[in-house]
Amino acid sequence: MQNNYVINKLNEYMYSLKIKGEHNEFLYETIQLFISNSLYNDETDSVYFSAEKVMTLKEYLSNMCSFKMPYNICIKMIDDLTRQIIYLKKKDYGFYGFNLNDILVIDDMFIFCCSDFLFPLVNEHCIFYSPIKMPYFSNPEILGLTKLPSKIHFKCSYYSLGSLITFCLLNKYLLVGNEIKCVEDIDSILVPLNNTKLYWFINRCLHTNIHNRKLLLI
Repeated sequence: MQNNYVINKLNEYMYSLKIKGEHNEFLYETIQLFISNSLYNDETDSVYFSAEKVMTLKEYLSNMCSFKMPYNICIKMIDDLTRQIIYLKKKDYGFYGFNLNDILVIDDMFIFCCSDFLFPLVNEHCIFYSPIKMPYFSNPEILGLTKLPSKIHFKCSYYSLGSLITFCLLNKYLLVGNEIKCVEDIDSILVPLNNTKLYWFINRCLHTNIHNRKLLLI
């Protein structure tokens, strides 16, 4: 799948990132907020920043043993992505899913850099008037769409994030064949994480009732 952003290495430590598609200005805002040395250039519609290394989350995971992310790094990723989701929500924007290549790892920071699944919110809902791209890390609400127009609460993305975190930690994909796993099956998959902060975080994300889903890591 082709990315809707372009990342270029300009020299040993300088990069440019151009995000295509609608609503990219809000992603640029979050990047400037979280990367202190970043600078937006409206002539090129790109953001420039210095970093020692930049890669997609997919590339990052491929360098990991057994394609599994260490616990402490996953904590850092959750914190970074949660802050970005909350910031965008304050701007009345929300995601409805994710792909591995939607997230860049910039040194030790994790940043959403793709607008494919970013939608404006109306009363906390994404409203779909035409067919949409399907994210790899989807959720029951998106998979259950049967008509247009439709609206879905922005917390649908919490399930997608929980599914993404599960994949990064355990190399287990929850939506094989677009099948929504029951609570018992999810608990079985999460056994290696029992009674950890990440176990409870993922469970809150994957709650069957969308209104009870939370991004809470304690």
